[in-house]
Amino acid sequence: MQQLMEVCARAGLNAYEMRRCTAADPVLGKPEMILCLGGDGTMLSTALSASSTGAVLGGINMGHLGFLSVCSRDEIEHLVRALAEGNYEVDERSMLEVRKFDAAGQEAERRFYALNELSLTRAQTGKMIDVDVELDGKLLNRYHADGILVATPTGSTAYSMSAGGPLLWPTAGVTCLTPICPHSLTSRPIVLPDSVEITLRPRERRGRAGESLIFSLDGRNTYPIVLNETLRVRKAPNPLRLLDLPGSDYAARLRAKLRW
Repeated sequence: MQQLMEVCARAGLNAYEMRRCTAADPVLGKPEMILCLGGDGTMLSTALSASSTGAVLGGINMGHLGFLSVCSRDEIEHLVRALAEGNYEVDERSMLEVRKFDAAGQEAERRFYALNELSLTRAQTGKMIDVDVELDGKLLNRYHADGILVATPTGSTAYSMSAGGPLLWPTAGVTCLTPICPHSLTSRPIVLPDSVEITLRPRERRGRAGESLIFSLDGRNTYPIVLNETLRVRKAPNPLRLLDLPGSDYAARLRAKLRW
């Protein structure tokens, strides 16, 4: 952090250190750009604040994979020089908006957001779930699986990829529905237009109505859900504006990060 602050000062950039990013910081107000030092997890924890304010989010990879990062710690001076010269690009990445409804159809006050994916699983590991999936109100399938993932193109290289989902180009206007270890071999991942609203309805499985389920956002925040409650997932109104440098090659990034 100290190195970054010093390099920004030499370049004439106004930079302030924040230990925790919030959408309404009393000191910064509404920053134009947020730089995260860490790994993808750090950026995921900051994505909602950045998207809600319209700030550009950039990552300096201090971890291992760094799919979302714009550079490594060794490239800080190059990055700051590009920012000072205005020589950078901004990619818009879609996010998910998740609404929860109770058994009576009443929507919860809070809405949830994810950059990578929503996952729906049982709270007790090793247990399968039955869940009806609807697209714009029409039944697609009742899945019998360890869980269900709804992933953005950005999230296609995360949990969804581990569950056998396809890799999606990050700016593609699609959403991926990926069953986790489905019981049926014909239950395959499906790529959908991101204009579709996806409804997940957990169903009772073999009389075990008392077992609890959870849904998780980006693998970080977990919330309970019970039978007869539903989740409706759609593209969030505000995208994440992600920092990139000119000449960036996503294919080259895939080769480097996935060791192709």
